[in-house]
Amino acid sequence: MRRDYFSRLSRAARWFLPPAEAAEVLEDYREIVVGRSEEELRRDLGTPRAAMRQLAQPKAYRRWLAAFAGLTVCLLLPSGDVVLSELNDILFTAFGLWFFNGITRPPWYAEPLLPLGIVLALVWFQRNGRKETVLSKWIVPLLLLLLLGIAGMSFLAWMILTERWDLLNSVLNFLCFGNPWMVRLPLGLDALAAGIIGMAGLIKARLTDRRWRAVYVLGLTGAAACAFMWKMFSCMTWEYGPGWQTPLVMRYAFIILMGFIGTGVSLC
Repeated sequence: MRRDYFSRLSRAARWFLPPAEAAEVLEDYREIVVGRSEEELRRDLGTPRAAMRQLAQPKAYRRWLAAFAGLTVCLLLPSGDVVLSELNDILFTAFGLWFFNGITRPPWYAEPLLPLGIVLALVWFQRNGRKETVLSKWIVPLLLLLLLGIAGMSFLAWMILTERWDLLNSVLNFLCFGNPWMVRLPLGLDALAAGIIGMAGLIKARLTDRRWRAVYVLGLTGAAACAFMWKMFSCMTWEYGPGWQTPLVMRYAFIILMGFIGTGVSLC
């Protein structure tokens, strides 16, 4: 029970306090916790969250909340837009219901938010994060899972940009079980996974090891790739002609290249 209280106290300290200050506070509280029951600790110290919140410097904590909010918006705005737009299409096609009116515009902001989120994550956690001696065993599997989703988006992009419509139809029919109204379902699921995994990486980067920001950055890359693909599937204003693929290839390559570079730097 004491370990459980101290474990929650540790998480609260790392959320509310800068790394160096959190380490000092936890070292002091370790002596206080030893030999005492959880009832005594709650009576004297309060809940772990309340105890650490009292020690937080308001300005430093507000700066962290501002950075967290900015990083969350960069990730969940494109990811959530794709998911809600896909849900909107499914509900309308299957049940005649139309929600989220106005959200289903092509998410043009995904590309500007990508470098913003990457730079903010790199700078913030480099200055305000801590690095564990051992890399978490979960980071690599989650990165591989995100890479798998990005590879799927890249394969779809290749089929569209090379005009392999026969192969594209075969793949989508296989993925969507022959239901035309589910044609963008893989995009929605991929965007949902990128958003969830990316948010987990962001939170873990604050609570444990700053190298978890690599999971956030690659999740952000996956969300941006899904938003770009969703626009390619949805936009009816593309101007087709000789070399029409070139600007789209450059934009998609920008997303993937910047994401991979940011992920690599994040692991340092």
